[in-house]
Amino acid sequence: MDRSTPGAVRPPQAARIDRLALGLMLAVLMLWPLALVAFWPRYLSQWPQADGYRHAHALLGSAWMALLLVQPWLVHRRRLGLHRRVGRAGLLVGAGFVLTGVLSAHRMLVGMDAERYAREGFFVYLVLAVTVVFAAALWLGFAWRRVPAVHGRFMASTLLPLLDPVFARLLGFHAPPLPYDALYQAPAMLLTATALAAMWWTLPRGRPGRGAFGIFALASMCLLLLHFGSEHNAAWLRVVDAFRALPLT
Repeated sequence: MDRSTPGAVRPPQAARIDRLALGLMLAVLMLWPLALVAFWPRYLSQWPQADGYRHAHALLGSAWMALLLVQPWLVHRRRLGLHRRVGRAGLLVGAGFVLTGVLSAHRMLVGMDAERYAREGFFVYLVLAVTVVFAAALWLGFAWRRVPAVHGRFMASTLLPLLDPVFARLLGFHAPPLPYDALYQAPAMLLTATALAAMWWTLPRGRPGRGAFGIFALASMCLLLLHFGSEHNAAWLRVVDAFRALPLT
């Protein structure tokens, strides 16, 4: 049946893109209130005391989540021209989010006293790792913008680096203490691995970009899982020392 015929059945690819778009919208809507609860104790309730880097990072992160809500809706409504225009502007938001993420991480290290730095300085690995995953997903999403099914999966992947900051804080501030520190990262890691695997699996074999997305998914999980070995890794701790010494903030 011709696509222009009234009542024509949309091709399977369009249906898959719709499901991904609506799924992303629901994920953003669920994550937003959780983020408010997670960031209340140490940030939102102490807004005047936070530095400008954190404010900029939070505002850009909120703007990015809004884009992840609006953009799938535009695709779902077939407003593709507006979707592209908003997407080009969104690249600046995403780039700003990456930059302020790095600067916020540096500011956090610089603001630590010697005792806290010795105890917690290694943790900047995860902060920078999720920033790298976000930046890679953003760049690949732009690079694959002409293949909607792949483009949508890369853009949906930019939500995944936001999971750990939310779920780790929810567990840390609103749940009983856990016996192992690694358990605070477990929910976000499991959700990220499941989402990446599902998005890769649902891309048909032979579809252009399936291999690229698979490599991205595997590399992202390897990068994130290396966090669990960063605390006692002498080479990484030297990198943290060098990063902290940079005159960035």
